[in-house]
Amino acid sequence: MREIKFRVWDRILKRMLSWEWVHDNFFSRIFDYPNMIPMQYTGLKDKNGKEIYEGDIITILKPLAYGWWPVMVEVRYSAPEFCVNYGQDNALHSSCEVIGNIYENPELLEAK
Repeated sequence: MREIKFRVWDRILKRMLSWEWVHDNFFSRIFDYPNMIPMQYTGLKDKNGKEIYEGDIITILKPLAYGWWPVMVEVRYSAPEFCVNYGQDNALHSSCEVIGNIYENPELLEAK
C-alpha cells in the first residue's frame, strides 16, 4: 500500500512546506486555506531515491531512432494514477530524475 503524505506550496510565503511541518501543524485543515496548494506523494522515488510528488518536474528519457533524449515533464494526478503527460507515454519510470517543481522552478517547463 502506498504511503499517503503531502507537501504544500504556500502562495504567500513562496515556499514549500514539508510533510513533517504540514502533518504536525495543520493537516486536518490543509484544504481550508486557499493560499496553500497541497501536492500528494506518488509513492515512487526517482533514480536517486528522492520522493516524487505531484507538481514535480522530472526528466525522463525518450527513445529516438539514434539514442535517448532527456525530456522535462510535470508529474500530475490523472485518476486513478500519477502520470506524466508526454505523447503516448504516461508512465513514471524508475529512470526518471526530479529536477524541480512547478512552483519553485517554472522556468524549467517554459524552456521546452
